[in-house]
Amino acid sequence: MPVKLIMFLLVIAGLNVTSVTACDFRCTYKKHISAIEKKDLASFESTITPGDKLTFILPDGTFFEDSASYRKLLKGWFAEGGWSFTPEVLQVEETSEMGTVLLKVLYHEDDRNGKPYDLEHYLYLVFKKQGDSWFLIHDQNTKVKTVTGDKAKAS
Repeated sequence: MPVKLIMFLLVIAGLNVTSVTACDFRCTYKKHISAIEKKDLASFESTITPGDKLTFILPDGTFFEDSASYRKLLKGWFAEGGWSFTPEVLQVEETSEMGTVLLKVLYHEDDRNGKPYDLEHYLYLVFKKQGDSWFLIHDQNTKVKTVTGDKAKAS
C-alpha cells in the first residue's frame, strides 16, 4: 500500500476519533429534558450520576436520596405512557463544576384514577461535572401555588 494512502487513511481515522466530544453542561441538561419529552430512557439514563447519591423530591414532599431508587421510579414512569411533559426554562446558572436549571412544567396524564390529571410545577435540576462529563445529582419538583391579591406582593 503506498505511503500516501496510508497517511490519508490515518488522517481520516483521526478525524473520526477527535470529532467526538463530551457533552457540556448546556448540552447535558437539554439532553435530559428532551429525553423526558420523548420518553427516551437510554438518553435520560446517560445524564444521571453514576454515583450512589441523587436527591429526588416529589411535589408532595416525598424524598429519596439514592440514584437506584430514582432510576427505578423513573424507569416505571417512562414505561407508563399516557403522559406529557411541557417544560419552559426559567433560569440557567453555570459554574465550572456545577450547573442548575429551573423550569416551569405543565405535566399532563390522560387518565389518573379515571380522569385527566394536570400539574403545573417547578422543576429544579442540579448537574455536577464529573471528569469531562456532567450528570444530574438533584431533581426537585415543587407544585406551583397561585398567589393573588396582597399576598402576591413581596414583603
